[in-house]
Amino acid sequence: MTTMEVARLEENGFEEPNNGEELSWDDLEREAASNISSKRSQAGRSHQQESFRKGDELSGDLYELWRQEQNSIAARLDKELKSRWELDELIEEQLSRYQSHYYKSMVSTSLKDVSNLILPTWLPPHELAAVAWLGDWRPTSILDLVRILAAQNPSFSLSESSERVLSQILREIRIEEAVIDEEYAEIQATCVLHLPFSPLCNTRSHEEALRSVQELFGNIHKVISKAQRLRYKVLELVMKKLLNQTDTAEFVVALAGIQDAIHQFGEQKKLRKYYPAVPSPLKGSGSSS
Repeated sequence: MTTMEVARLEENGFEEPNNGEELSWDDLEREAASNISSKRSQAGRSHQQESFRKGDELSGDLYELWRQEQNSIAARLDKELKSRWELDELIEEQLSRYQSHYYKSMVSTSLKDVSNLILPTWLPPHELAAVAWLGDWRPTSILDLVRILAAQNPSFSLSESSERVLSQILREIRIEEAVIDEEYAEIQATCVLHLPFSPLCNTRSHEEALRSVQELFGNIHKVISKAQRLRYKVLELVMKKLLNQTDTAEFVVALAGIQDAIHQFGEQKKLRKYYPAVPSPLKGSGSSS
């Protein structure tokens, strides 16, 4: 091998072997190809390691984003669950208020208390006529409100099975209403016999007449108490058995709104009765300066 050939080999990264043997061109080509393949393999491994590092970083970012989204949705769900629990508590509280209101008549025993059940002095006349049993405020009116809400409010979801249950409840409550109406009508028809000026009272002593009146008021108390229990029974069926949580809340809001509107109307009529409005002056009748 000439000196120039050795120099070219050294420039290309090859060294002359120490064994003193001459190399053929085939050997040189194989050694050159082996060196090139080795360099490519090292470069490939370096690129693959860099890609793995970049892939790990990208996967870590995606995982962190996924974890944050998961925690955000979980927090929203937890807030929704707490709202549902609070809504359940509010519904139960409202139902307990209705119970205390409708059952308070059960402790009324004196004649004065019974008379207040018939004609409460704290209610305006128009409100009394609307919400009392004599004013046709029946428990079936509560069920009618459910049907009105279902017909007019698209978000009010009353299923077919609930519709059937509602119809069944309506039939049963109407029967109980009819029984109460008959009992109350009988009291109205015979109450004149217990009054002090009735012919029967003329033949009785004062003590006997008083006992007769007490018995009459006791019967009235029983009928009104039965009517109040029936009202609460219907409310409990609607709020606990018939409607879901959201519909129950809408029903409670609507029922309270109706009762408040009746009360406001009665108060306005009462004020106009005791304090009639002063007629407004005619147009153009003002004093000239």
